[in-house]
Amino acid sequence: MGLSWLQKLRGSRVVPVKVCADYDWTQEREVERANIPDPEQGEGDVRSPFERDWARIIHSVAFRRLQGKTQIFAPSSADYLRTRVTHSIEVAQIGRGLADRFGVPTPLVEAACLGHDLGHPPFGHTGEQALDACMEKHGGFEGNAQSLHIVTRLEEKHPDYNGLDLCRATLLGLLKYPYQRAAETGKYLYEDDAKVYGEWLFKGSDRALLSAPTDHPPRTIACQLMDWSDDVAYSVHDLEDGIVSGYLQPATWGSDAFLKELHRSVTSAPIKWKTGPPSEEEILGYLKPLYERFARWAPDIPQDVIREATRFYIDKFARAPTLSTEGAVETSFDFTLEIPEEIRIENQVLKSITFEYIIRDPRTVQIFHKGEKIITRLFDELYANTSPGRTDRFLLFPRRLRAQLATKRDDASGLARMVCDYIASMTEGQALRLYSRLFEPFLPASGSDFP
Repeated sequence: MGLSWLQKLRGSRVVPVKVCADYDWTQEREVERANIPDPEQGEGDVRSPFERDWARIIHSVAFRRLQGKTQIFAPSSADYLRTRVTHSIEVAQIGRGLADRFGVPTPLVEAACLGHDLGHPPFGHTGEQALDACMEKHGGFEGNAQSLHIVTRLEEKHPDYNGLDLCRATLLGLLKYPYQRAAETGKYLYEDDAKVYGEWLFKGSDRALLSAPTDHPPRTIACQLMDWSDDVAYSVHDLEDGIVSGYLQPATWGSDAFLKELHRSVTSAPIKWKTGPPSEEEILGYLKPLYERFARWAPDIPQDVIREATRFYIDKFARAPTLSTEGAVETSFDFTLEIPEEIRIENQVLKSITFEYIIRDPRTVQIFHKGEKIITRLFDELYANTSPGRTDRFLLFPRRLRAQLATKRDDASGLARMVCDYIASMTEGQALRLYSRLFEPFLPASGSDFP
């Protein structure tokens, strides 16, 4: 296989398929746990450390709650459209194929894929933005940071420690944005989590948490595979759901106005293009075959036509990456997943269609606008209930949380973080029911509504 111009420019080499299998994935640097380095394994339990991590995530409360959180459509909008949990399962399936191809332990990549969205709050990215605004003076809120916060602090698995006590390699597989909040990138770790885990996560490597943005943040190969699997899944599956739901009308994609809007969206996406933003002509080259797949069937596109298009693009995007290294391979940071530029453009074309014509559709925007108001008002009311001097202090919270809140009674930011964690953990149904109980009359309480 010949070197691409980019690989020649970097002086790197294409790594043969399966070469990651030669890397020692059993070394302490990869499989060490922060709390119980070598947990007891019963007779007959032949699972690897990464298989155990996979199971811990699957059985977590946070993972199950993803079934009640929006992917691009609210979970109640239709039984057959994707939620965060079905999206995560599909990301894991794509990640498994990529991991197997390159010789990375498949349970490790699957665990990272299954856990990558655990931190998403109710109402998608709008809920994330609302909580971040509420937490502006208390350390902020960010979905990826919340995922790490959940698996290291919030999940309750064992009385002797907090979190799931995952292997270092699994935690690094989730660490898509290894930045301190001071980096001001909009993506970061919470300060307390960075203080406790930042140094430990990078133990045994020459990498560290970053205090300033960079084009090449330190990401392990497991994290890179998770990230691309996520891009592949939501670029294709969200498009599929958009067509099935009727939000997307492929018959309209042939107009000049559609092309111009799509070009604007693609070129304004937060991507550092290696050869510069694509032209309208380049985007048309990717749009035309997609349009031709669907337009002649409109308005009632058969399911098999939609599913075949899904299969085609998933396969195309999943087969495109290659693996390269620069210098000696000493840690799992030393592998680089190379995505051809033309594949990144085509992937972004699909994502931009969904972004412009579903996420920015007035119907979607109005629903998320309501979600933002719900999240904000819940936070304000619950945080006010933690104020000193109130006779009903902490009584708006479930009993199991009251004692925990009391331990932070003199720590305003600590209380804000606990309120934020409580709201972020809710499904959308739970958030709506709590809002109704607090602000609307005559809704009976239900014990099952508490996260």
